[in-house]
Amino acid sequence: MVVITTFPPPTEGIRHQEPNIAAHIKSKDLGKGTLYIAESRVSWVGESGQGFSLEYPSITLHAVSRDLNAFPRECLYLMIDADLETNDEEEGQQEENERTVENKTSEVRFVPENTGVLDAMFKAMMDCQALHPDEDDSFSEDEEGCFDDAEDDSGAEYDVAAAERGRGQGDGSVGDTYYDEYGEPMEVAQFEDVDPDH
Repeated sequence: MVVITTFPPPTEGIRHQEPNIAAHIKSKDLGKGTLYIAESRVSWVGESGQGFSLEYPSITLHAVSRDLNAFPRECLYLMIDADLETNDEEEGQQEENERTVENKTSEVRFVPENTGVLDAMFKAMMDCQALHPDEDDSFSEDEEGCFDDAEDDSGAEYDVAAAERGRGQGDGSVGDTYYDEYGEPMEVAQFEDVDPDH
């Protein structure tokens, strides 16, 4: 839930600050204010001094939306992994939300007066989001080392046959060991008379 409250704007780690931004949570227009894209969170402070902050782990998607059929103005679109409510919606929907826990995503749109700043806003969001990687996207211990034999040089060719020989697989010549789908060795001699061009 987003609580619209009075708080001071962030002062540290600000990557982008943009005045005259209209904020929309779901379909509710919160008015104009200043958007702060900081390294720790995204904050919007309205002209009245009230606003809200979103932490990066709760932001599941951010994009520049230019589709005027989806929303009447170009904007920075955020999908939030939470059911956001503004203060006036909170009281009437609290009981309903306690019963309904299925849909826990919300949409936030930041609409600038000058749409020419959308790309800069998106880049700042992208840079700050990268500082907060999703722990669920990290490699597991089982996956570590699975790319150890890959070349680091860009443009370098990878020798598949050499890598397969190193793992006990072959390039088709007699004497190589082949394995079936169950990991059992296969008899190679049965393939010696096959024409390789067909």
